Order: sequence, then C-alpha cells, then structure tokens
Amino acid sequence: MTELKDTTRERPGPLRDITVVDLTHWAAGPIASMVLGDLGADILKIEPPAGEPQRGMGVTFPGGWSTFFLACQRNKRFVSIDYRNPRGRELIKKLASTADVVMENARPGTWERHGLDYESLRALNPRLIYASITGFGQTGPMRDWLAMDPIAQAAGGVVGITGTPEGGPAKVGAAITDVVSGRLAAFGVVTALYDRMRTGVGQRVDASLFSTAVGLLTMRETEFQFTQQNPPLLGTAHGQIVPAEAFTTRDDRRVMLCIYSDWHWARFAELAGAPQLAADDRFTTNSARCEHRVATIAAVQDVIRTRTEVEWTELLAGEIPYGPVLEFDQLWRHSQLDANELIARYEMPGVGEVRSIGSPVRFSGFTQPVRRVPAATGADTVEVLREHGLSDDEIDELIAAGVVHTAPAHTAASA
Repeated sequence: MTELKDTTRERPGPLRDITVVDLTHWAAGPIASMVLGDLGADILKIEPPAGEPQRGMGVTFPGGWSTFFLACQRNKRFVSIDYRNPRGRELIKKLASTADVVMENARPGTWERHGLDYESLRALNPRLIYASITGFGQTGPMRDWLAMDPIAQAAGGVVGITGTPEGGPAKVGAAITDVVSGRLAAFGVVTALYDRMRTGVGQRVDASLFSTAVGLLTMRETEFQFTQQNPPLLGTAHGQIVPAEAFTTRDDRRVMLCIYSDWHWARFAELAGAPQLAADDRFTTNSARCEHRVATIAAVQDVIRTRTEVEWTELLAGEIPYGPVLEFDQLWRHSQLDANELIARYEMPGVGEVRSIGSPVRFSGFTQPVRRVPAATGADTVEVLREHGLSDDEIDELIAAGVVHTAPAHTAASA
C-alpha cells in the first residue's frame, strides 16, 4: 500500500464550510457529529444547562471528565441553551436557519413538541439537511420503543445469532449499533449534502439502531430466505467455512483461522508440518470439512497445540487467513494502530494525553486532526451567539434569564 505522506494532506477537511447544529446525546448521535467534525465541519453541540447525559458515563477522570465523553466529543464547539424555554427554542431556530445540517437522536415526536422538527425548520431553511437517529425508526409498531445498543442488538437479530450452544445467545462486546449507526448517519448527511449540490434543497436523513442491526445480517438473511432455518449458535466458528474459529495454542493463547479455500488448507498443512491433514479425504475440500466439522476441528486443535502464539504468527501470518485473538491491552499497544492513523491524540487539562479511536477511513488528500478538544458545558456559547449577531448585552441578558449557559465565570463581558 502506498504511504499517505503527501503534503497536500495538510489542507483543511472537505466539510470546512459546513455548519452542523448538533442536538444529539448519548452515543450514536455524538459519534455521527464527531465524524463530520473530523472531516472539518463546524459542529455546534447544543446541550441543556446540566450538560448531556454522556458527561457522566463510563470511568470518570480527575476534573469530572467521562471516558465516554472524551471518546465521542472532539472537534466540536459547546453551546448550552435551555430548549425547554421558549426563548431558547427561538435561539436554536436562529442557529438552524443558517446551518447546513441539524442532527438529533431523540424519540420520534420529541422535537415536534418543541417546534424543532424537520418540517418546522425546513420552513425556515429549505436547504437544511435534518438527520435523525432513533431506536427503531420513524414508522412501524416499534416506533416509540426505547432502545440503546443492547436492545437494538437483541431486537435486530444480532444477539440471536451470537453465542454458544452451551452459554446461549450473547451480545457483541462492542456497542456496534451505536457506533455503526453514527457512522451511517454521517454517511447519510454527506450523501444528502452532495445531493443538495444538484437539487438546491435539503432533505431528511433517517437512521436507526434497529436498521443498523438488521443491516449487519445482510448475508444471513439471504441464506434464511432459502433454508428457512435459524442460524445455529457457533461461538467463534463460521457456518459455511471449516476451520474458521479460534484455537488454543501451546501457551494457552487463542488464534483465529479462516481457511476458506482448499489451496489454503493444503498450505496450512504444509506450513504446520502436518501432512496428515492434506492426506485425509475428510478434510481435502471445504464441503468435506463442513460435513466432518467435529473431526476437522479436533485435528486442527491438536496441531495448533504444538506451538505458541508467537510461533504461529511467525509461521502463518501473510500465508493464510490468520490472526491472534488480541486482548484489549495488546491491541492498544499494537503498532498497526499508528501505522493506520487510527489513534486520535490530544491533551486535556487535568487529564493529560487522551488517546481515542480516530477515523477508520484515511484519505490521501487531507488528514483528520483534533482541532478542538472536548470542553465544559457552554464553553463556546458566547462565541457562537456573537457570530450569529447577538450583542454582548443581549447575551448577558440571556445568561441572567437562564436561557443560555456558559462555562463557570464566563460571561460576554469577560469573554
């Protein structure tokens, strides 16, 4: 792969002229706006006076910083407006009237009650892209159900195909529907912005945790269509490829094999010094190995037990589909992360260096640096309201009335 070292990558991100009014909270929404912020958009994160709930999630660092918040809130400006106050709602409308995008992830109907729904804001700004992330979508019998990642994984079929026969169904360890929904919503926003270049008008973008979970079942659904059989619980194994699961090494580490072709099977037998695997008719084709799954797995496990994880990695990596099962501390120290620019680093006062997951996608034309670190609730309220034409006297009056809030000891006069 060509190294991405072109100096043109230092130019600003492609969304540098895009303004996003971000009404989201918790996980999927903040991830979506962070993706757009990484691409250069100006994210105006609107929070209630007490801050959004994510500020209290996860492990808390000195100074009260939440690990969840630090992971999902870079490259944003922090504006605190009480949307329950009629004057606060009018301020949000003012911001939305000149914005390119509004993002929200409340239950369907929430923003309609406050006059901040798509139809209300589109009347003020026909070019507006309005992106919603819900639990189950805007329509259907589950529309009003409350959902978070574990619920979406369960109702969306992911839990039902994950786990072992002995232990039963299991949730995927990562919050996949939150993270993927956020990135899909960001993709939807960028697509709608591109479409706006052609049409001159905005539109609504609708994503949901449930839709994301179902979307992850793409190949499984087609299989079920023809078999009408529920996929079995196979743990780390694969239904149509054998061997494709985790095996235990001599030093009790776990390594994953996925030998999908007969050529790779013969190559594995050769590299492992196990000619009996290639000679046994039960194992020579994938269809035969699937038919004799138990015998195949037992034979492979016997071979894998003869070497350590390091020895297998040196022997098999790059030769067949193989990888060690890395625990989190091993992954976090792995050089492959930096080689692919997967770590976003920044300094936080009172915390020190923060390392969070950066963009999984790299570009040859630009980088995605941390331009702004997470900040206190309302840290940028004054700056943003000034930019939208409010005078210092007007801002101070709004602060005094409790309509907007700033970081402690932060007023328009002192800003």
